[in-house]
Amino acid sequence: MPDISMGFIGITGTLLGVAINELLRRQRRIEIYTARLFDKRLAAYEELTRKLHAGYEVATDIMESSGYSHEQRHEMISIALHDIASFTDENELYLDSDLAAHCVATFMGAEDVQDVKDENEKAKMKGDIVDMYVQARRMIRADSGVEKIDRFFKKLTKPTLSSPVIDYIKHLREHPEELELIREKASKR
Repeated sequence: MPDISMGFIGITGTLLGVAINELLRRQRRIEIYTARLFDKRLAAYEELTRKLHAGYEVATDIMESSGYSHEQRHEMISIALHDIASFTDENELYLDSDLAAHCVATFMGAEDVQDVKDENEKAKMKGDIVDMYVQARRMIRADSGVEKIDRFFKKLTKPTLSSPVIDYIKHLREHPEELELIREKASKR
């Protein structure tokens, strides 16, 4: 009888070893795949950020300058939007589809700002476009993982970053109503 129980224990141990080995092998494969995917996602989000910044420069130029005709403004912003849209389409495997759609729509309407006669409405339109841009950048940091990595590094290194500028920025984050007043004053200029 002891031979049967020893055989059973041996078979059970072998099967358990094979199962554990398979689980570990799959886990290693997932870790390797995840690292590659993270690198590609990060590269895609870095390029998207560059394209958004280029679009922001175009949008700011056409919203501020009255030297362009409506057709010229439309052509300029269309080129920027097409560049962002083409990039998001080419990288749909690595970019969040909702975020990609937001990025494409970020500067839509910038070409119409100079056509608006009411200064308050013009300032609101500019503010909405800037807000869309800021939201896009914030969401890119969140979805790419950069935001979490930054928090991890700050916990790890515990830096004490302080200057009058940094302290003022922290103050404005804690008091968003003051930041809104600053934006309103800037848009009326």
